[in-house]
Amino acid sequence: MPVDYDIVLQTERGDGTFRCRGFSGVPAASRSWIAITSTGSEAGRKSVADLALEIETALLASSPEVGVSDLDDSIPPSAMEPSERAGRLKLLVLVGDKERKFTDQSWYHHWDSDRNRSGVMILLPSGKYEDFFEAGLPDEHLLHRINTASWLEKTAEVLPAVFGRAEVTSSISRIFISYRRVETLELALQLFDRLVHEGFDVFLDRFSIPPGYDFQRRLTEDLEDKSMVVLLESRLLKTSKWTQHEIDFAKRRRLGMLALQMPDVTSADVLASVTPDLRERLAGSDFAMEPLDGPDHAKQWRKLTDEALDRVVAEIKKTHADALFRRRHRLRTDLVAALGASGVKVEYQAVGVLKVPCGDDEHVVWPTTRPPEVSDFRSVHDALLARKDRSGRSCAIIVGPLAALEPDRKEQLEWLREVSHCRSFDEGELLDFARQLAAGSLQ
Repeated sequence: MPVDYDIVLQTERGDGTFRCRGFSGVPAASRSWIAITSTGSEAGRKSVADLALEIETALLASSPEVGVSDLDDSIPPSAMEPSERAGRLKLLVLVGDKERKFTDQSWYHHWDSDRNRSGVMILLPSGKYEDFFEAGLPDEHLLHRINTASWLEKTAEVLPAVFGRAEVTSSISRIFISYRRVETLELALQLFDRLVHEGFDVFLDRFSIPPGYDFQRRLTEDLEDKSMVVLLESRLLKTSKWTQHEIDFAKRRRLGMLALQMPDVTSADVLASVTPDLRERLAGSDFAMEPLDGPDHAKQWRKLTDEALDRVVAEIKKTHADALFRRRHRLRTDLVAALGASGVKVEYQAVGVLKVPCGDDEHVVWPTTRPPEVSDFRSVHDALLARKDRSGRSCAIIVGPLAALEPDRKEQLEWLREVSHCRSFDEGELLDFARQLAAGSLQ
């Protein structure tokens, strides 16, 4: 199989055989092989087919450069040896159902190997956990040790979890909640609690800014770290200066955005800076209790019903995954365009480091959509060291958001630059970075 496919998707068909497809041009965090199988029941195979369709649709929509090919690789996951698929993360996705329960299969354990960058994931429809597993499996068994993801109505609800575990998108999902306390505090707290339990890193000013910190600077830094903003669009939200700052920042940085509009918001109250396709209007029946009367004739909207909360969280997950793809693709294309405008020709590459000419050698450039962290420095440093016969002129470079960071975090980045021998540049200064690189002044 050619090694240039970014994502390989292997899925069980209705007759128990497997289909294998390769996707190129996907703006993914890393290359991966995703194998999806059921326990063999008709319902399980139907769920696999539904999930495969959702994954393929999301991958094809992630970038205009995405291509797909059918691969001649019909070996079932039970007969595969993950160590033979080097150079990519391998994920075995087990889809459960109540018709045929999970039993102990020895081949499952072949995929559970940190050494081979392979792992196992379990997906379940809603229901009692014990109903999906054969009685007698010990608590320490692989199937019980792995935390599961589940869906209520559609398999699309588990898509962000699969993409995160397979490192197609970031393994850390980050969301910023923008709201007005006197109108939507209870709803904000409910979303915070649910999203944290779903594995998201959530910013809510009530919990996320310690005393003694510059509120605006810390607010901006946390926005920089997140992939999307969830706006709780209440009637008086547009009067908040912080809300407009958050919306403007999200637009400049191309973050994802979803506005949840309260039932009493009129056309005069609507945030004009949020387009209709980024908005979901909530009905009064979506709330478990009647709103309370608040100041300035505002209403204090309370918690959603369980059904409405499930629907809203599913939409947030989908928007979040889409935003990660779009932001990563846009940063990479902007970087390639800036280099090209400065006379440095670089071929667009959806995954991994970009290789930029440097005399007879190459620089390695790692674009990141959030402020650089230790893992980013390690990735680009390892990529540079892996280049044999490299000259002393080549260097490792990280490009990502830096401008809004607190001084203590900037100091940590300076230390990381020194110990890893990596340069870093803010994504807002792409043209300046490209000119320096073209002039050979980065050594």
